[in-house]
Amino acid sequence: MLNTFNGVLKNSSSDNPYLLAMSKEAVVDEIILPNELGRIRYRGSVWNAKCLQEITIYPEDVVYVVGNDNITLIVDIVPHSDYNYSYQSQKKLPSATPLFFLGNFLLLLLILL
Repeated sequence: MLNTFNGVLKNSSSDNPYLLAMSKEAVVDEIILPNELGRIRYRGSVWNAKCLQEITIYPEDVVYVVGNDNITLIVDIVPHSDYNYSYQSQKKLPSATPLFFLGNFLLLLLILL
């Protein structure tokens, strides 16, 4: 069961109140490769950790604990909060520029001629 903090992919994080907190900093102890376990130092202990992103995180990099999957901690390279996560899920594409409209207009005009 995947548990996370701050409501991000939250299932039942109330099962482990010790781990619950806002995204806390940790330091990578052993490299974390995509889709593989690595090790981090978190709250004075060494833990297995994995990142949900397809990135490689190197030793001594700072990561943020955002949840847990049983005894494996889930980390990310940026801290999460309710505001950041809701903002990311509502991202919009950049608006089209006037040059884009001009190009489409000229293309349509060329087709019609």
